[in-house]
Amino acid sequence: MLSQLTLRFPKKLIESLKNRAATENTSVNALAERLVETSLKGSSLTDDYLRLATDPDAAVRQLYRQIVLGETFGQRGMTRAELKFIIGHAHQAYNRGPGFSQLVRLPLLRVLLEITFELLSWQAARGAAIDSHYLKSTFGLAGEDWDTETTRFMDDLPVAVTCVRAELWLRPLAGSCFDLSMFPDEALAEIFTTPRLKAIFPLLVHARDWDYAAQTAFIEELKPRVTAIAERLSAGQLELEIRVEGQPADQRSAVWYESPRLYLVVSGTNFIMPFDWQHFSELLRALTVYQAAPAALPRGYHGHAVMFSPPGSAGDSGFIGFDALRVFINREEFDGLVSQLAARVEEGPLSAALNDLRCIYGDL
Repeated sequence: MLSQLTLRFPKKLIESLKNRAATENTSVNALAERLVETSLKGSSLTDDYLRLATDPDAAVRQLYRQIVLGETFGQRGMTRAELKFIIGHAHQAYNRGPGFSQLVRLPLLRVLLEITFELLSWQAARGAAIDSHYLKSTFGLAGEDWDTETTRFMDDLPVAVTCVRAELWLRPLAGSCFDLSMFPDEALAEIFTTPRLKAIFPLLVHARDWDYAAQTAFIEELKPRVTAIAERLSAGQLELEIRVEGQPADQRSAVWYESPRLYLVVSGTNFIMPFDWQHFSELLRALTVYQAAPAALPRGYHGHAVMFSPPGSAGDSGFIGFDALRVFINREEFDGLVSQLAARVEEGPLSAALNDLRCIYGDL
């Protein structure tokens, strides 16, 4: 019986082993022995990931409990398979049609880019192999001073970003640029923090693209607590009521209540039309961009479920559109509506309710 076995490894793998060994201040032989023993005793990253991918709806429910509800039950953090599942679904959310022209929430995209660039910084600091050509072409980086270049990229990030561009920027993270198995647990815990994972969780729900029955089953099983609230915005003859159905603020948390839902009721002198979360969330993303930088959307926005045209771009009056409905308003009314909406969702009860709803209905 042989007591010794000679193996040949690819040069890239040997370099990775050397870098990992140097980082952990151990020998290459000791590291290789430990990694082989660990892989033989337990399941591999691929096996764990396949279990999640086989029943993605169940995986999302479990991740909701861990990330959003904080039900970790002593678990130290996300496994590499869970992180891979989260990243893959975040990329899928931006890559799911229709609606590639939809604007994304910049704070959410920033979180994903921060994760990407911190993984890159960790690699660079330890001399690990970096796919420099792909990264430079994807992000338009000029050189390989990675921290400086990526900081400059983040500083120059545009206000208006569509799903098409966000999907492109997320490819290195979702692809093969970063092998999570090569990162120690401590590094992953510092990069994939719970607040960051909670911020990007709405992308997982959006990627699932559930029908009404599946969405209802998800909510009924998890029973998320969302506080009921109603807000009214007025602009001339136009009125927008944002009504969140959920648990009354003065009701005990254990008491049964209706499943959380959001209704956007648009009314004027001679009409009233109800819309849902899909319309409201897309309108909010678009008007938030316009509020921050009107020059970024000089002709307005034509998306999947909603659109708007600011006054002066195609005529004296502007309009806001929901599916086939068009509501025309003048400059003063339009600017007032945008300002009111931005103020109501920035902080306060409505802001908190919207963050809760994003985690159960999804958002970009």
